[in-house]
Amino acid sequence: MMRSLALAALLLLPALPALATTVEATRTLRSGTVVSASDVRLSPDEPRRTEIGTLDEAVGMEVRSSIRAGRKLRRSDLRIPLLVKRNQLVDIVYRSGSLVIRGEGRALRDGGEGEAVRVMNLDSRNIVTGRVMAHGIVEVSR
Repeated sequence: MMRSLALAALLLLPALPALATTVEATRTLRSGTVVSASDVRLSPDEPRRTEIGTLDEAVGMEVRSSIRAGRKLRRSDLRIPLLVKRNQLVDIVYRSGSLVIRGEGRALRDGGEGEAVRVMNLDSRNIVTGRVMAHGIVEVSR
């Protein structure tokens, strides 16, 4: 009886509004740092449109430029971690069905996993565009 009254009371209470949060740096984060869970914390402030609201959006991302401790993180402060840097030598892979062609190239810009980058094939000097895959491999499709 007591349990059912308590349950009924909980059901009748109005729903409490969820507290909005923003993510802030717990320490100074230098450019190129990959954000870990200990680098950020939630702050009970109302987020602006450009600010990050959950830890999942920040952890694992790379810092574009230095962020001081206590500052709110904006989406523009972070990017996908770079796997390929400009002028880096990369493996180029072209796949079409069972045909696989491999070559060596030079990246013409930085890129994270899944991003499109232009690469110069070192043998032919042709410039192709491909997607950065794991381990810095650039996969070119037709």
